Amino acid sequence: MSICSRCGAYLVGNRWRESSDAELALMDAARETVLSELRFSRLTPSGTRLLRPREARELELRFEPKLSAGEVTVDVHARGKVHELQVSPYIEQVKVAVRPRWITCDVCSLISAGHHEAIVQVRGKAMSAEARRKIKLTLERCAAKARKRDRTAFIAKIEERVGGFDLYVNPIGLARRMASLLKTEFGAEISKSAKLIGMTQNGRRKFKTSVLVRLSG
Repeated sequence: MSICSRCGAYLVGNRWRESSDAELALMDAARETVLSELRFSRLTPSGTRLLRPREARELELRFEPKLSAGEVTVDVHARGKVHELQVSPYIEQVKVAVRPRWITCDVCSLISAGHHEAIVQVRGKAMSAEARRKIKLTLERCAAKARKRDRTAFIAKIEERVGGFDLYVNPIGLARRMASLLKTEFGAEISKSAKLIGMTQNGRRKFKTSVLVRLSG
């Protein structure tokens, strides 16, 4: 099983799943890894057929993961029938040891590389330290909320500037959401610009968007 050493997300198939707790991530990753590899025998007129758990009918599964010495042991309890004429269900229990493979996930790789699609430039003529802190906290919460829906939504970095600060964010939609939030909560004036930075692999023009947010205070 693959787990991101930075954010704790774990890979199931080709999809990363987030987790806020490192130990819970290990347990969930082990459970999902074992579930994805399980196959169940089913006797049919044409012979034995191997089924995935979701394909098996009248199947009861229970997983009991236990963390020990850097790996997770998963007790798998299965109860079901291997043939439609079988009267009593067949019961089996197996132990599977799963060792984590620590890597860097796709999103953490983007963040580490400083990847961003837009820059949110926050400026104010007389922005106090407290106002600056409050605005940053508001935008960080906005990014955290967006990330729950989209893993690729993040703040790559924050740079202090004279009269404000810049946030390098991904994707463009998050930058627009931040600007709208500052306009609603702080009465900010918004202006946008885009700079051509190249072409995509399919021949489309690629832009870097800058969103200027001016605060009255």
